[in-house]
Amino acid sequence: MIKNPIMRVFALALCVLLSTKFANAHALPGSELTLTEQPNNTLSLKLSFALEDLIIAAPSLSSLDGAQIDQPLHAKVLNKLNNYLHSHMALLNDAQALPITLNHAEVNLVHNSHVGFYRSVLIELSAPLNNQSELFPISLHYDVIMHEVRNHRAIVYWQKSDSSLVKLAIFSYKKPQGEPVFYVLEKQ
Repeated sequence: MIKNPIMRVFALALCVLLSTKFANAHALPGSELTLTEQPNNTLSLKLSFALEDLIIAAPSLSSLDGAQIDQPLHAKVLNKLNNYLHSHMALLNDAQALPITLNHAEVNLVHNSHVGFYRSVLIELSAPLNNQSELFPISLHYDVIMHEVRNHRAIVYWQKSDSSLVKLAIFSYKKPQGEPVFYVLEKQ
């Protein structure tokens, strides 16, 4: 214990100063889902979210913690990830479920101005479109990560042919009366 009163005040001031500098915690960024229509009547989906949040939500995927940065995930981990995604997301077009295929996944190191560097899982998915002239409206059920990490948010974009992004939806976890919520996405 510090006996000198001046040193005690100095030590207390130093503790307060350091705690305000380092204690400003921010949640990791939420999910980003980007939809793009491909020429072969296929919907492309790019999904990204923080690896640490995924491991909290799905401890069975903790082996991702050792994944090499910027390298494709191994088949065994891909299968687990695929099963998890199919349990927590679905697309409906014209009242029919679209089969979603996981094409590629890897862990990247990304930077966010609020939290600094963190590991993100980048996933490329695809879904064949029903034979119809219009893609929209399309319904999305999505509770990846947010079923366990309740402050997790998701933002959905539509990538236009000029590569610009249009925001379609922002949402968080909702399950009224125990039923999953489907978000109707429409181009604006």
